[in-house]
Amino acid sequence: MDVSSISNNINNLNQSSQIQIDKSQLSNQVQKVDKESASSLSINEYNQKRDELSLNVQSLNNGIAISNIATNAIDKQQSLLNNIQKELENVKSDDNKIQDKNDIKQSINENLKNFNQVAYETKYKNENLLSLDYYDDQKSISINTDNTNFSIDKTNTPDFANQIFEAINSADLNNPEQLNAAILKVEASSDELQNISGQFIEFGKKVEGNARDTIQEQIDLFNGNKINKDKNFGEESVDFSKNNISANLGYLAASQANIVQAQSVRLLS
Repeated sequence: MDVSSISNNINNLNQSSQIQIDKSQLSNQVQKVDKESASSLSINEYNQKRDELSLNVQSLNNGIAISNIATNAIDKQQSLLNNIQKELENVKSDDNKIQDKNDIKQSINENLKNFNQVAYETKYKNENLLSLDYYDDQKSISINTDNTNFSIDKTNTPDFANQIFEAINSADLNNPEQLNAAILKVEASSDELQNISGQFIEFGKKVEGNARDTIQEQIDLFNGNKINKDKNFGEESVDFSKNNISANLGYLAASQANIVQAQSVRLLS
């Protein structure tokens, strides 16, 4: 074999080596892009989940606020009904049955007025909680998250005040039967109001429980993301690819040297 043949073989080997190197570099670039894409996707997924949980907590906080505002207002209304109840009980125990009861009715009406004022003023973000708006098509108060919905029927507590007003102002408080009927009406309204308060309390407990779970999910998500950041998978992948390329180059160089040596021996022989 002549020198030109050896040169041709060496050139062919060099071209083959360069092709292998180019393939290795291309593979490294593809792996790097894949890693960067995977990292970007992971970050996007984290941000999306984080935002979803944040919105859920905000919505649930609204539900808790609604429950607290409504129950506090109902407590005030119950206090006003208790005042009315005491007024009527005092009339019942009064020995002077002939006295004018107009002053008592006036005091009761003042309490009823305050009762209605509490109802109309009890709102959250301009939404009535204890009174119904004639133009409002929504029949319930709803709190919605990505995976759970909470709702409670709207109520119109001014109806209680109107019924008590009619029962008392149309009654002769000197008449025991009519007086008892008025007392029973107040008691029934108080019981219904207490039932509504219980519904808001139960509504608040469910929302609060879900809020605690969501906050814990936020904490777990944050901690998991922090751990992932500490593990630099992209850098490890790049280092691994570089080591592979270096190893391949070494193998190619060794192969090339062996072939040249073999060809030289044959020539000399």
